Amino acid sequence: MTGWHRPCLLAALLAPVGLAQPALAQEVTGDGEIAYVDQVETVLVCPDGKYQSGCDESDLIRAVERIEDLPTDIETRCLYETKARCYPVAFGRIITVEQGRPLTWQHMVLYPEDGPRVEMMAILEGVTANDLYVLVARQTEGWFAPPQLVENTNELMLLHGPGRTGGTGMGNADIVLSRHEQGWTTFDVNELLFEAEQMLPAGFSLASGVNFDFREMFVAVPVKRESDGGCCATGGTAFIDLAMPAGNLMNVASITFNETKPVETHRIQAPGSEANTHE
Repeated sequence: MTGWHRPCLLAALLAPVGLAQPALAQEVTGDGEIAYVDQVETVLVCPDGKYQSGCDESDLIRAVERIEDLPTDIETRCLYETKARCYPVAFGRIITVEQGRPLTWQHMVLYPEDGPRVEMMAILEGVTANDLYVLVARQTEGWFAPPQLVENTNELMLLHGPGRTGGTGMGNADIVLSRHEQGWTTFDVNELLFEAEQMLPAGFSLASGVNFDFREMFVAVPVKRESDGGCCATGGTAFIDLAMPAGNLMNVASITFNETKPVETHRIQAPGSEANTHE
């Protein structure tokens, strides 16, 4: 893989027996068709405009697929057809791709009539009604960032859009897509983190909300001790090397865990406030 010198956790959809399946089970074939498997993600804002009213991911995809063509007013019109208030935040196109058709993405904010604010990202391939397919339509109570093409060759395209879940935990909601000779594959970064966590010594776990670097196929994650609870991670840092042995498969190649040994805890106050203390 051009430019990638670090070897890679993430099981692809339809992975060989014995590898963990990702939570988002969606495979897009070379013809653009989407096959759904084990749909487990909760749709936060449904097409009926209500919060968690019982729709699933296929309903979400169909509500985006109803568009007949990319609208010229994409900067003001949401691609998601819902009765909830919907406002576009940003949009963009990736035109120069080494395989497949151009990609278009739109970042939206949704306000359901009976729930909290939700962000949504939709990524589509193609430009006309005849070849326009929804690759991803994802929602979170946290945030999404614009997707970028981190690998673009005749053998492989890899697209990464950072994201976070809502709440105090702020877990990962990253969107990761690969295009290869068999078509498109989506990956769940939380499967990657889960597999890496199983390699840690007993009593340690990975902190949530980490920044992936798919150009280097690497991620550094703070490590928590059991005694940390929901507070700061005091266990050290896990450096995770990723590998991508095939276009539709990622996994953890290795981790390096640098454990921190607590010696003393210092609480530093701002100037003019209470005196500095230590334990």
